[in-house]
Formats: sequence, C-alpha cells, structure tokens
Amino acid sequence: MRSPRGVGSGCYRGAGGQDQHVDLIPGIPDDVAVDCLARVPHASHRAMRRVCRGWRSAASTPAFASARAQADANEDIVYLMQFGNPSAAADDAEPKGDDGPANTPAYGVAVYNVTTGEWRRDRGAPPVVPVFAQCAAVGTRLAVLGGWDPRTFEPVADVHVLDAATGRWRRGAPMRSARSFFACAEAGGKIYVAGGHDKHKNALKTAEAYDPRADAWDPLPDMSEERDECDGMATVAGDRFLAVSGYRTARQGGFERDAEWFDPAARAWRRLERVRAPPSAAHVVVKGRVWCIEGNAVMEWMGTRRGWREVGPYPPGLKAGTARAVCVGGGEKVVVTGALDGEEGGGRHAVWVFDVKSKSWTVVRPPPEFAGFVFSVAAVRI
Repeated sequence: MRSPRGVGSGCYRGAGGQDQHVDLIPGIPDDVAVDCLARVPHASHRAMRRVCRGWRSAASTPAFASARAQADANEDIVYLMQFGNPSAAADDAEPKGDDGPANTPAYGVAVYNVTTGEWRRDRGAPPVVPVFAQCAAVGTRLAVLGGWDPRTFEPVADVHVLDAATGRWRRGAPMRSARSFFACAEAGGKIYVAGGHDKHKNALKTAEAYDPRADAWDPLPDMSEERDECDGMATVAGDRFLAVSGYRTARQGGFERDAEWFDPAARAWRRLERVRAPPSAAHVVVKGRVWCIEGNAVMEWMGTRRGWREVGPYPPGLKAGTARAVCVGGGEKVVVTGALDGEEGGGRHAVWVFDVKSKSWTVVRPPPEFAGFVFSVAAVRI
C-alpha cells in the first residue's frame, strides 16, 4: 500500500529501472506502520534506522515526529558536559553494551533520559571534547562549543553538532573567536555566545550567533563591557539572548549584578540593571520567565521594579554554588545538576527534577560513572 503524503516508505529498483514500493511493515498500511515505529524508544532509534532504507527514511520525516507527539511517545533528553567521576570504581565505569567507549572520558558528553530514567554516554561523540566546552540546542540539534584544548589549556573555537534525532555528529563551522567560560544559549532558533576570556585570560565583550541549519556564524556588535564567566539565556519572549553578570579583566571574580540583551531587530545590545542573583545562582528560563536556583529557594525575576519572588523550595541536599539548570518538557520540569551537600555526598554529583505544577523535587542519584561535575547542560525533545 502506498504511504500517505509526508510518510516515508521502502522501495527497491525493480526490472526496467523503476522503483517498486515495499511496505514498511508487510501487510500493514504505511501510516499505521509509522505509528508503530514512532513508539520505539529513542535509545533504540539507531538500531531501528539500520533495519532498512524505508525505516531510515520514515524516521527522518516530519510525519514521524508528529506521530511520536500524537502517541505521547516523546522523550526529554538532557545532554551534560561532564567531568569523569574519579571516585567511581573501575568496574562501575565500564559502559554497558553499545552505550559508549570502553573508558569514561575525563570530560565528555553524558546523556540522561528524563522520561525513562536511563543514563548513557553518546558513543558517537568526538573522542576528545575540549574541557569546559559549552552546549546548547536548537530543535533536535545539539552544539558543543569552545572550551579549553585538554593539552595546551588554551581556549579553542571548535564546534561539534549532534542531530539527536539521527544520532549523527558532524564538525561545525568554528567560532570566529576562540573563547571559554562564555555565555551561551539558544534564542530565536540561533545559538548565541558572548563574553568569556581569551588565551591570555583577558575578558571578552565580543559576541556571535550560530545557525546550526546553515552551519554559519553571524558576527554581532560588541557588548558594552567585558563579561568573563557570564551566564546565557533567552529573554521572556524566547527570541532574544541575555548575557547575565560576569566580570571585567581588572576585576577578577568581581561579578556584576547587571545584564545585557541583544535586540536582533536593531542589532544592538540593551542593558538591564540589578538582574543578577547571588553569584552562586544557576539561571534558567521557564515558560518565558527567568528563574534562579540559589541558597534559599527557587526565585523568579519579575522585572526591574518588582525584582525577585519565591516560586519554590530549594533542591534538598544540593550544595550551594554548584548548580546547572535546564528546562524540559515545554516548561513542565526543571532539571538541576550539582554536588551533594555534606559528608554523605563524598564529592559526588546528582540530579534534581522540579515539577513546576506541584512545586516538588525528586532527587535522582546517577550511576557512579555519571556522578561527576557538570559544567553545561542542554535538552532536546525527541
């Protein structure tokens, strides 16, 4: 049976050089077959695509993504730029099956499936990932950017891009400036980077925006001042990039309490005063609102006049100053990574999942090989 419009199908070259249709699943209409394939867990998608050309084609269509959403089969995947956990036992550090290389990397890409609770390493990731590289996602594309060369400890301009829907990595166009410890976030379908520092540890005020579909960088005007170790996020509408806090070269560690956001229409930076929460806070945007996780509670930014208000309790057992956060499920949950506080933690890190509706936390203790420090996080929905 022919597949409906927008749905992939199998075919082969028959007699006379003509394409002959082959059902995705013999005896089943292709739209029903796609509905079946859409329910396959994301962890098995790589194997599913290898079955035949028809399945690989079907899994690449918009109809496949729509079928997953309609079947409530979407999965929220969090990618973590993570240091290896030195306290993990050698036998525990061996990934199982096809989940990754034989050894846990010093710094690499870990994957946490929020929907299923599974942990793994992405075996297709670059074998050597720059230390302190940042990550951000546009749709199902994840970009790993910048950081330090692990041999020279100098900033790099490297970019690696993963299509999470297919599991394929590629080398992306490099940033125009090598940088590390910079603000990084997706806004309006582009990945923005700003600030950070160069190989001489000079704070930067340069910025640029990356289009992962076009694999091209757009040089942006400089910010009004240097911002090393600044945070990046989208603004309320989700289409504007915000670089929060940071410090100048002459004020090492003297974090500012202001921010700048980029106006793409005017191609200019605008300042926001008194946005910065305490320096230990982790920032995240939830349903268009800027949240921060700091020492007493989860806070929401209500604007310059109203300031911050409490929206939830602090993650139980999270050590202050170690948090990274990302929103998943379209704003339904917030995933926070950080160190466990007190002697019980023993230097290990964990994950806290905040349910926005019930305002409650769930503590997730990962396997030992995934209990290292996380520098950057990003999320995709498959």
